[in-house]
Amino acid sequence: MAEISIKEGEAKQVTGKDTLKYPDINSCLSLTAVFTDDKRVGGHAVMFPASPQLTLKQICDYLIANKGSSNTLIIVGDIGTWNDNWSMLDETKNLIINGRKVNNAGELGPAMGFTNNVLKDTIVCNASGGTYDVFFGFEGGKRIYWCVDHKTGTICTKFGQQPW
Repeated sequence: MAEISIKEGEAKQVTGKDTLKYPDINSCLSLTAVFTDDKRVGGHAVMFPASPQLTLKQICDYLIANKGSSNTLIIVGDIGTWNDNWSMLDETKNLIINGRKVNNAGELGPAMGFTNNVLKDTIVCNASGGTYDVFFGFEGGKRIYWCVDHKTGTICTKFGQQPW
């Protein structure tokens, strides 16, 4: 099984038992739609995208276009920083998804039509400014996601391994 990375400003799909990786989540958000058939569709949003990186709006549009039967969106990243600066960031201050103004990260999933909207803020892993890799993979046949701290190389114990 392969490890498929979604880098800053990218959106991709992963199928089967491949592991999805979002490298270098610092002030970023990873947005992942999960499916019962093990497919994952995701995007790696950055606060200040530079061409050719996708904007948060473009990533949300990609997720909507590829949502299919998924009803669960999992957002992992620096949610607190995004929310604290929402009204000032070019990415978010006038964000409209499906004709609906979005005022914080928690409103992204519902605006995109996801009935199950899970948010995990990496701030619980360490002090502000940490960098993490976020993984969506498998362990013993179970579907799990987790964060690994770049400094220590260990799984964030406060975050742990979560089922998807």
